[in-house]
Amino acid sequence: MKRAVVTGATSFIGVHLVNRLILEGWKVYAVARKGSRRVALLPLNEQIEIVYLDMEEYSKLGESIKEACDVFVSLAWDGTRGIDRSDSEKQKQNYKYSMEALKAAKEIGCKRMISAGSQAEYGPMQEKVNELSVCKPNTEYGIWKLKYYQDGMDYARQNGISFKEPRFFSLYGEDDNPQTMVLSILKDMMDNAPCRMTECIQLWDFLYIEDAVDGIFRLMDMQCEDGAYNFGSGDIRPLKEFVMEMYKITGSKSQMLFGAIPYPDTGMVNVCPDISKLQMQTGWNAKTTFADGIQKIIDYIW
Repeated sequence: MKRAVVTGATSFIGVHLVNRLILEGWKVYAVARKGSRRVALLPLNEQIEIVYLDMEEYSKLGESIKEACDVFVSLAWDGTRGIDRSDSEKQKQNYKYSMEALKAAKEIGCKRMISAGSQAEYGPMQEKVNELSVCKPNTEYGIWKLKYYQDGMDYARQNGISFKEPRFFSLYGEDDNPQTMVLSILKDMMDNAPCRMTECIQLWDFLYIEDAVDGIFRLMDMQCEDGAYNFGSGDIRPLKEFVMEMYKITGSKSQMLFGAIPYPDTGMVNVCPDISKLQMQTGWNAKTTFADGIQKIIDYIW
């Protein structure tokens, strides 16, 4: 039986990944914050063992996990939304604790490491980006995420460990944060409340959570190149088209107020990931259309 250690196991991605690993027959050490209420979202299964550690305690992973493991998946990161993305000290601590976790994972035998990356590492984007595009992060979150990726890669190379970073752009699905773009607009539509948005002329790419988890699992389980992998669906369209697709599916009577919210002073940003590396290296392709994903959310919540 293969064994994985997953930090951030109660996060949006973490819960779905743990379920997939259990389904595939893996033993999972699910690392959760002490007192986390989201632990209730994890499956009750003999293949899962919950390890209660706060991020500053990640150096103690080896004290809690007594058997050798195969893969370490780093999903924990504090301050990923709002003003916290600009908090230099908080983002620096994320980096520090995540590096300590990598070193602890090596000590318990992990030969593969997966780290959750972000489009924020690239900085503001206008054109389609691939993994060779120059990274120019403009937030503390993006800066420290990129540093963790670079230093994590260096550490892995020096220690003969495989290191891969799925670089996420715009995920959506059940159990996500209700303040995300999709869920907040979807709630307004289901309530027939006015939907206040930007002009929504920027290009976007949405990836359903189960498709993202399938990509992560392939990076964990297959022989493929180390490095960053862009995660997107390949369905790139003006954001307004996605919004109107949601409007049609819900049958909403909401007033659609495009342009009610101005673009930030930094300007409009497009989300256009080139996903060809992931496809070529693993044979992965997104299976869930945006419409099907939205319907799944509606069936789950409403």
